[in-house]
Amino acid sequence: MSKPVAYIIEDDRDVVALFRHVLDIAGYQTEIMLDGKDAMDRIDAFQPNIVLLDLQLPGMSGVDILTRMRADDRMRNIPVVVITAYPVYAASLPVEPDLLLQKPVDINQLSSLVQRLQATQGGLREPVHDVVTGLYTFSFFTVRLTFALERIKQNELRHFGVLFADVSQVYELRKKLHTDDLNGFFRGLADHFKAALRPTDTMAWSPRDEYFLTLIEDIPSPEVPLRIAGRVRDSMKKFIDDNDYGLGLRANLGVLLCDSEYEDTQQIMRDVDIARGYLRDGLYTNPSIFDREMLKKK
Repeated sequence: MSKPVAYIIEDDRDVVALFRHVLDIAGYQTEIMLDGKDAMDRIDAFQPNIVLLDLQLPGMSGVDILTRMRADDRMRNIPVVVITAYPVYAASLPVEPDLLLQKPVDINQLSSLVQRLQATQGGLREPVHDVVTGLYTFSFFTVRLTFALERIKQNELRHFGVLFADVSQVYELRKKLHTDDLNGFFRGLADHFKAALRPTDTMAWSPRDEYFLTLIEDIPSPEVPLRIAGRVRDSMKKFIDDNDYGLGLRANLGVLLCDSEYEDTQQIMRDVDIARGYLRDGLYTNPSIFDREMLKKK
């Protein structure tokens, strides 16, 4: 199996040596680029699995590289970690990176990030879109979840949410419909799921457990994700009402609020599964907000 590829675009050789050491130990194939123009040409020719990007570069700035990557469909989903000694400058970027590391880089923080990515390396290599729904794959969603968790670990006051949605009686639907018709049902449901969210949101489909996911980032208050969940539920309900097949189908939605106390994405997804079970059993209103402490007490 080929190694995932990391590009380190940085003209400080000491920083390069540090990053390369950590990434090599983690099993990445690393390529070093000291010039921004050369780096952009290389990214354009061969898309890596992850980019570590300095903002101040000769040839072409890191800001221009990030902007071009986010504007290109072939590159926009490549995770980008920006490294800078000027956090105020980074705060005014025209587009957001996946993560911001401030110089001097904390070796423990970098190692923590790489360890989290190790658990999601499949998501860095595989296609990013599900063939049935057109949404992101579950493995790619896990990569984005890794970066979201790392961001709130840098700022313990921040939270993000994982919105989840599934359909009751889906096992009966599976018995009633042929595979093509079942896939068509989930495609239509995915369209209504997307219609209530922003095009830039990370929306995914888990085919193994047959449910939808999306990240809700930078939550100012619990009321915000609850309103979003209600909007998504109403949108999905319209489709289900027209395609019920007499089974009494229902969209169950919830949001798990995530804080910096989560150790890894596996813990988050375990809590999502627990919350999904509570909703299916009718123990909470639909939709509902859950958090780590609340689920721990149940």
